[in-house]
Amino acid sequence: MNLSGDTGSVKKSQVAGGLLSLVLTVALVITPSAAVAAERDPAWPKNIGWKGCPAPVWSPALATAEPGKGARVLVIGDSHMRNAGSAVKAQLKNSGWTPTVRCWGGKRLDWGRDQIARAKKLNQLPDNVVIALGTNDMRWIDRRVTRSRMAALVDQIGPKRNIYWVDTYAQNADRFTKAKQKWFNDEVRKLARKHPNVHVVPFGSGAKASGVRFVDGLHFRAVDYRSMAKLIAEELGKVAAATTPPAPVAEVPALS
Repeated sequence: MNLSGDTGSVKKSQVAGGLLSLVLTVALVITPSAAVAAERDPAWPKNIGWKGCPAPVWSPALATAEPGKGARVLVIGDSHMRNAGSAVKAQLKNSGWTPTVRCWGGKRLDWGRDQIARAKKLNQLPDNVVIALGTNDMRWIDRRVTRSRMAALVDQIGPKRNIYWVDTYAQNADRFTKAKQKWFNDEVRKLARKHPNVHVVPFGSGAKASGVRFVDGLHFRAVDYRSMAKLIAEELGKVAAATTPPAPVAEVPALS
């Protein structure tokens, strides 16, 4: 009880309490909760250099357009995806997909398997997975090991997820030969015939006819990477259309 009649300290306390409540309320409104904040893989290298890709982001903002309708897509690739990543993310978002990209230059299929394992650990392995790996396996190629890694990657992702495999393209520079390209792309198609959930994105097999050109012995022009992004989105759209039942047609009563 305040027997002195001095109400100043009481009023100051009330004002301070009101300000604190206001600050806390504003903070709760402005600061996103952990549940809705974008999640970046904390294990991703911070110094990515010229080979690396930006840290993969698991976005809380889902796309809304069709045919994706917000469905998540995990994209795993090498330097081709590093160069195509921005176009791929933009194309997928515009088509209604919510992409997360894991890529790194010079990587092979064994690294891809590590990324699948990491995504599973983070509970970030969605129903749609794009694989843009194989070029560096093609350069180093040991057919027995490569074939085994391809099959293991498909098995690791599992039969309940759609896998979209971007096939390779080469021009006989260094050890990236046309013969190796053909062998690898044939193996991708064998997997697609064996596994109904594996779908081929025919970038490499149609690259020459599409006018894809190299800027060095391995990489393509920006316009060609945009074409790759478009093909990926188109293939996802085809599968989505094939698996989504058509809307029921309203019956029109017959005229009497």
